[in-house]
Amino acid sequence: MLPIVLILLTLAPQPGTPSGQAPPPAVRADAYQAFLEARRLEAAGDASGAIAALERAVALEAAPAVLSELAQLYGRQDRPADARTAAERALSIDPAYADAHWILGMLSLPASAMQGGDGAAAPRDVAAIAQAIRHLEQALAGRSHDFNIPVMLGRLYLQSNRAADAVKVLSPVVERDNAALDAGVMLAQALDRSGERDRALAVVEQVLAGEPRFFRARLVQAELLERSRRWSEAAEAYALAAKENPNAAELPVRQAAALLGADRPQDARAVLTDVIARRPADLQARYLLAQAQRELGDQAAAEQTARTLMTMAPADIRGSVVLSQVYADRREHARVIEVLAPLVGGKDLAGTPSALGLTLRLVSAHLSLGQPADAIRVLEAARTARPDPMLDAYLLQTLVAARRFEQAVTLGQQVHAARPGDPQPARLLAQALVGAGRVEQAVTLLEGERRAHPQDPASAIALASTLVDAGRQTQALQVLSESEASFGGQVLYWFQRGTLLERMTRRGEAERAFRKALEVDPQHAPTLNYLGYMYAEDGTRLDEAIQLIQRALTQDPHNGSYLDSLGWAYFKQGKLDEARTHLQKAADQLTTNSVIQEHLGDVLAALRDTGGAIAAWQRALAGDGESVDRAVIEAKIVRARAR
Repeated sequence: MLPIVLILLTLAPQPGTPSGQAPPPAVRADAYQAFLEARRLEAAGDASGAIAALERAVALEAAPAVLSELAQLYGRQDRPADARTAAERALSIDPAYADAHWILGMLSLPASAMQGGDGAAAPRDVAAIAQAIRHLEQALAGRSHDFNIPVMLGRLYLQSNRAADAVKVLSPVVERDNAALDAGVMLAQALDRSGERDRALAVVEQVLAGEPRFFRARLVQAELLERSRRWSEAAEAYALAAKENPNAAELPVRQAAALLGADRPQDARAVLTDVIARRPADLQARYLLAQAQRELGDQAAAEQTARTLMTMAPADIRGSVVLSQVYADRREHARVIEVLAPLVGGKDLAGTPSALGLTLRLVSAHLSLGQPADAIRVLEAARTARPDPMLDAYLLQTLVAARRFEQAVTLGQQVHAARPGDPQPARLLAQALVGAGRVEQAVTLLEGERRAHPQDPASAIALASTLVDAGRQTQALQVLSESEASFGGQVLYWFQRGTLLERMTRRGEAERAFRKALEVDPQHAPTLNYLGYMYAEDGTRLDEAIQLIQRALTQDPHNGSYLDSLGWAYFKQGKLDEARTHLQKAADQLTTNSVIQEHLGDVLAALRDTGGAIAAWQRALAGDGESVDRAVIEAKIVRARAR
């Protein structure tokens, strides 16, 4: 089989009568006769004789057309060096001669460019592709009617990250010839890379309308739909592509990933179960199956799938990743740490897309177990290995949570100075300043942020919250009222407004704010929980409180704070067994949360479990100390011991 370059050379435009500076008529006649003889001999299979005839023609009349014909013939005989010499000689006579540029362009192509690829060129091929482009552009200028040239140029432009040039050269081809399928697919890819994804989809749909079974076009359509986050349509396109190419094993897996993106975990599970039945060693299919099982609430099955992955491929981190997710879903923080501590910071994870997410999951587990020093250590190591704005934010939050306020202020000032246009570092710095007792400084900072970011509801809420900390409640309320016109359609605004009003003991107004939040989003779990807990604390509307908190737990069934709220509401109702069940789960999960431990102690005391109550209250005293009165807890312990 001929090399692809040589096959393409057979498609190059064939010259007409040789041209150039005319020699004597007799010589021209002999040259032309040799030219015709060369064509006859090649057609008869005598390539050597054809080359000899063309060489005689060149000797008689070195015209660009004859030299180009000879170059093509050399190419078809796999003599690229001779072909290049002949084509370059043609250009020395006529620098704009299109056929010679076409030949040199094709001879310049590296093998990778000829294999249908349209991804980025390998570094070693960049110079060769650039040279091919230069020749083909000049060939196109002389032969604009030849579709082979713009199609090849379009592919080379895509490989050179010149998407706009690819669009320019391919668009006329597709407009003139709906059957130019490859050109249509490449045009769609070029449009996508140029930021015109809707046009790209329209072009590929046009290609598929003409040829519905064109596999490559279907695959490009699926990828474009996936990048557009049109998950259900992407899943359907991947399914059609898989039908056309059953040997493409990755397509059902990509279909399942799109189904997960479309929030169709049951459909994804069905596809993946079939894939695994046919290909038990497919690790990605098992990883996605575990994700589908998690989304379906089947945590036991997800854990089993994760463990199977770890057994099949101990060096592959996907099993550990999904197992840590299962444990995080169940709020089994110690087990999250057990799985992730060996991974985070390790060489197998460094630089991977999963690194940041797993680092933050590990940090969250440490914080939930009341281990801020460990969380800080993990974050500082991660920032050293790979600076990231999100790591800065989490470290700042963790330093505040650990009450290392001065350290947080120092870091916050550094990050804020490095990213002056980013409002998040300023808000975190303000929290640190409040913790360090510099409340007015925090207010001044946030007032400037609010002026700089008037369309950001978080800036207004942060300022209002800090004004409350400063004892300036009237001003805080004014900020909230001024913000309602801009942000009254956002659930975050009403939720944060409610929490601030509750902190100000303006509970009626807080309730109305929470109700507004639920009008915007009836399933907003933080609002459902906060309002339900507020009712429980007040000892009013307890049936509704339980209903609200149960709705929050439907969204997040293992949330320790929500479990505490439900247990506390049952306690206020006098349903002590139900209260203990939920509070024990919350206390086991959030061992250093002083409020939760105190609640559990109160329930156990009511159930006459004095030893258990004292132990829970002691954990409350040893915990974070947030929102509890130590003297009250100590008095409870004294009274319990005196019984």
